[in-house]
Amino acid sequence: MTLATKLTLARVAAIPFFMMAFFYRAPGASLDSDWGKIVATVIFIAAAITDYYDGYLARRYQEVTTFGKFIDPIADKLLVSTALIAMVEYRDISGTTAWVAIIIIAREFAVTGLRLICAEQGQVIDASGAGKLKTTAQLTAIITALCFLSIRILLLSYAQHGYLELLMQYYAVIIQGLMIIAALATIYSGYDYFKKNWHFLDE
Repeated sequence: MTLATKLTLARVAAIPFFMMAFFYRAPGASLDSDWGKIVATVIFIAAAITDYYDGYLARRYQEVTTFGKFIDPIADKLLVSTALIAMVEYRDISGTTAWVAIIIIAREFAVTGLRLICAEQGQVIDASGAGKLKTTAQLTAIITALCFLSIRILLLSYAQHGYLELLMQYYAVIIQGLMIIAALATIYSGYDYFKKNWHFLDE
């Protein structure tokens, strides 16, 4: 097993730890000293960083494998989907709406189905430019939302009400704006994949 593949699998392994930390307090509980969500933010960012380095290492050491091409996008989908579902459950504090999560997760199911059909015909769909743009937009939106939430918790915990009030003026607008951009990038990416590989479905 290559180092790049180990990093990809580590991204999958990080998911249950993210969940345990994020769900440490139930929806509606006080954010004061809710360190679990801050820990979850750190875990998510660390996992997201591996998304860059596994691809870099695979290319750098010429260790690109068929399994790596297969598991890398699945690891991305699992990580992003888990974070979105968790944030929708806590939408009152995360600023994440259900329709964004539905669009993103539906696209992932559709493209995964396309990949499986192509795999049956001996074809592996490589990540496209649109796919990388989609991943970047999704990770940016999720990381920003998690970081804003963590900052909110810290300011509340240390009674920094002036800074907290300033943060809340832009909190929902920035998060929801980035989520909309992520949803649009996701739709475009799905269209791009199906446009390029429709002939596999039309046989």
